[in-house]
Amino acid sequence: MEFQRLRLTGFKSFVEPTDFEIRPGLTGIVGPNGCGKSNLLEALRWVMGATSAKALRAGGMEDVIFAGSGTAERTGRPPRQWAEVALQIGNETRTAPDAYNDQPLIEVSRRITKKAEGTQSTYRINGKEVRAKDVQLLFADGATGANSPALVRQGQVSDLINAKPENRRKFLEEAAGVAGLYTRRHEAELRLKGASQNLERLDDVLGELEQQRGQLARQARQAVRYRTLSENLKKTEALLAYSRWADARDALEGANAQLEGTRRQLEEAARAAASATAERERAHEALPALRKTDAEAAAALHRLTVEQETYERELIRAEEEIERLRAEKDRLDQALVRERDLGADAAEALDRIAADVAALEAGAAAETEALAALGTKVTEAETAFSAAEKAAAAAQAQYTDAKAERSANVSRVEAATRAQQSAEAELARLRDDLAQFESDAAGEDDAPLKSALATAETALTAATTERERLRADLAEAEAAADALSDPRDQARAATNALQAEVDTLTRILKQSEPEGVSLADRISVAPGVETAFAAALPEALALGDDPEADRYWSALGAMPADLPSLPAGATPLADEVSAPDLLHRRLAMIGVVSPEAGPDLAQHLVPGQCLVSTVGDIWRWDGYVAKAGAKTAEALWLERKRELAEKETALAAAFTARDDAESAFADARHIVTDLKASLATARSRAEAADRERLTAERALAKQAAEAERRAAKGEALLARRNEAAARLQSATQALQTAQTALDSLPDLDAAGAQLGRLNSERDQARQALGRLRGQRADLQRDRDSRQARLTQLIADKEGWERRAATAVDRTGSVSDTLNALVDQLAAAERRPEDLATRRTSLFEAVDRAEADRRRAADALAEALALQEQADAAARLTAEAVSVAREVKAREEALRDAARDRLSEMASRAHELHEGDPDGLLTVAGHDPDTPLPDQTTLEEKVDKLKRDRDSMGGVNLCAEQEMTEIDDRLSDITRERADCEEAIAKLRGAIGSLNRDGRQRLLDAFKTVNTNFQALFSDLFGGGSAELRLVDSDDPLEAGLDIFASPPGKKLTSMSLMSGGEQALTATALIFAVFKANPAPVCVLDEVDAPLDDANTDRFCAMLAKMAAETETRFIAITHHPLTMSRMDRLYGVTMIERGVSQLVSVDLEQAEKLAA
Repeated sequence: MEFQRLRLTGFKSFVEPTDFEIRPGLTGIVGPNGCGKSNLLEALRWVMGATSAKALRAGGMEDVIFAGSGTAERTGRPPRQWAEVALQIGNETRTAPDAYNDQPLIEVSRRITKKAEGTQSTYRINGKEVRAKDVQLLFADGATGANSPALVRQGQVSDLINAKPENRRKFLEEAAGVAGLYTRRHEAELRLKGASQNLERLDDVLGELEQQRGQLARQARQAVRYRTLSENLKKTEALLAYSRWADARDALEGANAQLEGTRRQLEEAARAAASATAERERAHEALPALRKTDAEAAAALHRLTVEQETYERELIRAEEEIERLRAEKDRLDQALVRERDLGADAAEALDRIAADVAALEAGAAAETEALAALGTKVTEAETAFSAAEKAAAAAQAQYTDAKAERSANVSRVEAATRAQQSAEAELARLRDDLAQFESDAAGEDDAPLKSALATAETALTAATTERERLRADLAEAEAAADALSDPRDQARAATNALQAEVDTLTRILKQSEPEGVSLADRISVAPGVETAFAAALPEALALGDDPEADRYWSALGAMPADLPSLPAGATPLADEVSAPDLLHRRLAMIGVVSPEAGPDLAQHLVPGQCLVSTVGDIWRWDGYVAKAGAKTAEALWLERKRELAEKETALAAAFTARDDAESAFADARHIVTDLKASLATARSRAEAADRERLTAERALAKQAAEAERRAAKGEALLARRNEAAARLQSATQALQTAQTALDSLPDLDAAGAQLGRLNSERDQARQALGRLRGQRADLQRDRDSRQARLTQLIADKEGWERRAATAVDRTGSVSDTLNALVDQLAAAERRPEDLATRRTSLFEAVDRAEADRRRAADALAEALALQEQADAAARLTAEAVSVAREVKAREEALRDAARDRLSEMASRAHELHEGDPDGLLTVAGHDPDTPLPDQTTLEEKVDKLKRDRDSMGGVNLCAEQEMTEIDDRLSDITRERADCEEAIAKLRGAIGSLNRDGRQRLLDAFKTVNTNFQALFSDLFGGGSAELRLVDSDDPLEAGLDIFASPPGKKLTSMSLMSGGEQALTATALIFAVFKANPAPVCVLDEVDAPLDDANTDRFCAMLAKMAAETETRFIAITHHPLTMSRMDRLYGVTMIERGVSQLVSVDLEQAEKLAA
C-alpha cells in the first residue's frame, strides 16, 4: 500500500479543500505554533477510523468540523456543517486485501455531518459506503491504522518511555503484523461467546417446551371432559329455568287476587278517618284565644321576674365596687410611701459616689510617677540583656561550627568504612554469583523439552482426529434420530386422538347407560342395524332379567317348531344381533326389510310378527305402522357402543405402533447421547493435549529466552565485579583521607566552657528584665482598673440622679390619683340604699302577675284535654287507613316482585333458548306431559355439574393444536442446537489457530526487532548496547516488552533512568526497529526531535534518511529544528494568514538543489 495524497475539506482549521501529497522519501512540515501542523496528522488518523475525540484534541467528534473564525469584535468565516478527509492509496503492486486488489487506486474517505440528533460519520472505499470496521481492517492488514505506533503524535515518545511493558507490546504486534489477526480473533471470541449463550438458551427452551408438551397432553384430556360437563349443565339449567318460570307465573296470579281484596278494605277505613278529622278540627279552633291569654300573663310575669333579678345583680355589683375602691386606696397609700423612700435613697447614693470619685482622682498622680521610674529601669535592663545575648550567640556559633566540622569528619570516616565494607561484600557476592552462573550454564539441556513438545503434538494430532471422527458419527446419529422423530410424533398424535375418542365415547355411553341391571352390555348389533333394533325393541336395552324388578325379561324356553316363518325377503333380526336367550323369542318374530319393501311384506305377517326397516319404520301384524323419525337414544347408544369397540381395537394397534416408534427413537437418542459424551471427552482430550503442547512451547521458548538473559547476565556480572573492585579501592583511599582530617581537628572542651559562662550571664540578664517588666505591667493594670472604676462611678451618678427626679414626679402623680379615688368611694357607698327601696315595691307586682298566670293556664289545660281526645280518635282512624295502605303497597310490591320474577325468568329462558320459555323443555329434552322434577334436586344437580366443571380449573380447549405447534418447534430447535454446537467447534478451532499463528509471528518478530533495535541503538548513540526483553508472562501474546539500554560509558539500566535526550533516541530506535521488521506505508513524527541537541538531531536525521532508503515507508516529520528541515527532501509550510484558517504551501528541496546545481 502506497499512501499518495491526503485531501482535507472543512477539517478543523483547513476550511478550504487542501491537498497534501505524500511522496517517497522525507517530507517535512514546518510553521509557527498554533497554525495547524498537527491537524494533518490528526486528519490522517481520523480517516483511518479513529474513534476517540480526546485523542484528536477534541471534546466531541463534532469539534473536528470547522467552527468558524469570527468573534464578537470582528467578522470571519462562518462555521461549516460537515467535514471530509479522503486518502488515496496506490495499489500498483496489487498488495491490498482481496476485496480491493483488482483496482490500481484505492480512495478511502470519511465524512462527518452535523444533524439535529447529533453527528454521523460515513465511510466510503472507492465511493462505496462501508462500515468503520471494514476501514480499520483494511489498514490493519496493511500494517498501519489510526492507533499505529508509526503515527507518533506530540508527547507520544514520552508516553512510550513511561508506558508499562504490556502497553509497549503493541510495537511488537505492529512488527509482527498481527493487528488484523487480533481483530479477527476478538470477533471470533465474541461470536463464540454469543454461540455459547445461544446454546444455553436453546437448552433452556428445549426443557421448557418438553415440560409444556406434557402439560398440553393433560389439558387435551381435560378439554373432552369439560365439553361433556358443559352440555349436561346446559340441559339441567334449561329445565331449572323453566321450573322457576312456571312458579313465577303462578305466584303472579295469586298476588293479583290478594291485591283486589285489600283495595276494598282501604276504601272503608278512609271513610271513618274523614269523620274523625272533622271533629278534631272543631277542637283545634278554640285553642288560639286561650293560648294568647296564657302567653300574655306569662310574659308579664317573666318581665317582672327579670327586673327583680336585675336589681339583685346591681346591688351585688355596688358592694363589689366599694370593696375594689377601698383596695385601690390602700395600694396608692403604699405607693406614695415607696416613692418617698426612693428619693431619700438616691440622695444618699449620690453623696457616696462623690466621695469615691475624689479618692480615685487623688491616687492617679502617684501611679503616673511610679510608671515613669519603672520605664527607665526596663530600658537599662533591655540594653544589658541584648549585649549578653549577642556574646552568647557568637560563642554558640563558634562552638557549633567546630562541632559540625568534627561530626562531618566522623560521618565521612563512618561512610568510608561502610563503603569499604559494602564493596568488599558486593565483590565477594559477585564472585559467588559468577561461579554459580558458570555452574548453572554448564547444566543446560533443551532436549527433554523438545521431546515433550513432540509428544504433545503427536497426542494433539491423535485427539483431533478422534474428535473429528466422533463429530461425523454424531451428525449421522442425530440425522437418524431426526428421521425417527416424525414417525414417533405421528404415532403419538394418532394414539392421543384415538384415546380422546375412546374416552369421550366411554363417558357418553356411561352417562346414557340405563339405570339398574339391564341386558345392554350383553347385546351386540351388526353395523347398520342399530336403528332397526332400537325401533323394534326399545325396551330391550333398559330391562334386565332380575325377577325382583317391576319389569324384566323372563326365560320361556325355546320357540315352538311349528311357528310360521317370516315373509320371504325379510331377514330375521336374530341373525343380525348377538343377544341373550331371553330375547330369542322376540328377535325370532321380527324381520328386517328395506323401507320400500316393508308395506308389501307386511300383508303376509302372522300374529306376533312385525317388520322393521334399517331407518326405523315398523309394520306390525295387526296393522299398526310407525314411520321412522329421528334416531332414538337407544339407536345412538348402540351405534356408539359399536364405534367404541372399533376405536378400542384401533387404539390397541396404535399403542403398539407408538411404543415401537418411541423405542426406536429412544434408542437413536441414546446413541446420540453416548456420542455426545464421547465427543465431549474427545474435546477435553484435545484441549488437554493442546494445553500440554502450548505448555511445552512456552517452556521451550522460556528456556531459550532464559539462555539469552543468562548470557547477558554473565556479561553484566563480570562488569559489576570489575566495578566492585574499583569501588573497593576508591573506598579504602577515602577512608584514609577522612581519618587524617579527623585527627587534625582541635579539642572542643575549652569552647564549651566559655559558651556555658556566657549563657549563664545571658539568662541572669533575661530574668532581671522579666522582673522589671512584670512590675511595670502590674502598675499599668492598677491604673487601668482605677480608670474603669472612675468611669463606672460617673455612670452610676447619672443613673441615681435620674431615679431621684423620677421619684419626685411619681410622688405628685400618686397623690392626685389618691384624692380622686376618695371621692369615688363616697359615691359608691350611697348606692346600695337606693337599690333596696326599689326592690321592695317590685316584690308586690310579681305576686299579682303570678295569680293571673295560674288562671289562664287552667283554662288552656281544659281545652287541650278536649283536643287530645279528638286527636286520638282521628289518629286511630288514620292509622287504620295507613295500615290498609301499607298492606296494599306490600301486596302491590309482591305483585310487582312476582311480575319482575316472571320477567327475569323469561329473560333467563331467552338467554338459554332464543324463543318462548316453553322451548326450554325442548332444550332440556323433557316431555311437557311429564311432571317437572323438584327444583331443589335440579339446583343440586346444577351445583354439582358446576363444581365438577370448576374443579377442573382453567381448561385449554386448543391444547391439541398447541401440542402440535410445540412438536414442530422442538424439531426446529433441535436442529438449531446441532448447528450451534458445530459453529462453536469451528470457532474454537479458529481461535486456537489464530493464537498459534500470532504466537509464532510474535516470537519471530521479537527476534527481528531485537536485532534491529540493538543495531540502531549503536548507530544513534555511536556505541553502547541495548536489548528488548519479554517480561511478566511466558506467553508472548500476554507478555510485556521492556527496554534495557547501556549508552556509551554507562552501565546497563532501565529506560526510565536515562536522560531526556537518551530516552528520546532510545524510543526512536525502537520505532525504527519496528519499521525495519514490518515497514508501515507511512510514518509521521510530530516534533520527535524537540528534546534532542544538534549532535543527536544530526544522527536522528541520518537514521531517517537511511530508513527511507532501506524501506518503502514514506516519512513525514513535523519539526521546528532547522537542522531537521535542511535534511528533508521537501518541505510543506502551514500558515495562518487569515486568523483561524490554515493554508498549505510546499517547497521541493531536492528539486531546488538540482536547479541550484
